[in-house]
Amino acid sequence: MLRRLYRAVVPAALRERAAYAREWLALIANYLLVRSRCWKVGVRPHALYIEGTNICNAACVFCAYPQMQRPKVTMTMEVFRKAVDEYAALGLREVDLTPIVGDPFVDPHLFERLDYLKAKPEVKRFHFYTNTILLRPGTAERLMGYGERFWIFCSFGGFDRETYHRVMGVDRLEQAVANIRTLIETKKAAGSTVGLHVNLRVPKGNAKGEFWEYLLARQAEGLVAVDGVDDYDNWGGKIGEEVLRGAGLVPKPPPVHNGPCRRLLTGPVILADGRVNACCCRDVEATLIIGDVKTRPLADILSGPELKELIRRHERKDFPEICKTCTKYQSLWTGVRDD
Repeated sequence: MLRRLYRAVVPAALRERAAYAREWLALIANYLLVRSRCWKVGVRPHALYIEGTNICNAACVFCAYPQMQRPKVTMTMEVFRKAVDEYAALGLREVDLTPIVGDPFVDPHLFERLDYLKAKPEVKRFHFYTNTILLRPGTAERLMGYGERFWIFCSFGGFDRETYHRVMGVDRLEQAVANIRTLIETKKAAGSTVGLHVNLRVPKGNAKGEFWEYLLARQAEGLVAVDGVDDYDNWGGKIGEEVLRGAGLVPKPPPVHNGPCRRLLTGPVILADGRVNACCCRDVEATLIIGDVKTRPLADILSGPELKELIRRHERKDFPEICKTCTKYQSLWTGVRDD
């Protein structure tokens, strides 16, 4: 009742600011405890970032996947279950199935993973990003059965064939459009509560035409949310500004590197081979390894000396190579909003 009253009385914009403030204060508190010499406290990621597979079927211009040299592998279910169980035991509640690279529909264990997460009520939300190209007949119906705890984010790179090909690196516009429509219409027919987002990765002014009007109409019906990216980072220096501009995308301006990147506390990732990397976002070659869940408990890794030393290096401005020029970097001191 108090929550309903709060939502009725307090404007949405103010509620959002309050939520961000609470999140930032919790992050600062976690940082201070992690850095305390009196406590063996680990970081508390906002989600369990877990790389079911690092294999993708696209070659997006804004992603460093086409340059990746590390072996392309798929996580075993044994490692997956161990990671999820140990994460849940820490009292944490959200699972993200798509860092650092890879499309979930390439993963042969995708539905085993989703079934496992659905069967664990302590996991309050789980989700993935996909380009939707490999959506198979019957897959949408199965996905819609996972309910309101499950969210699907669809990356979409252009409303005409040339733009889509230039941005996504593959000539699959028709498949992507058809498959996003299938997800939306299947959700509508099933009355599903699964969350659907279409995340636009398109040049400014490209959002137009019949499919754009379709998305706006379905958004008005509450079936899908549509949002986009205004500027694009350089993946730790691997993607040049000229490459992004050549695709009509706006490069993200370089941030001021001041103190620890907040992702060291919010986003360690379990890689497909079981190793744990300190950055879930942009370290495509996994150069910031802090442990391996096959040989160490996740709690020990998140409170271990490897991660704490990385945090100290950031404090000293002794940034690892991947961090030095990264335009995805966000200082812990600037808050939690991902600009």
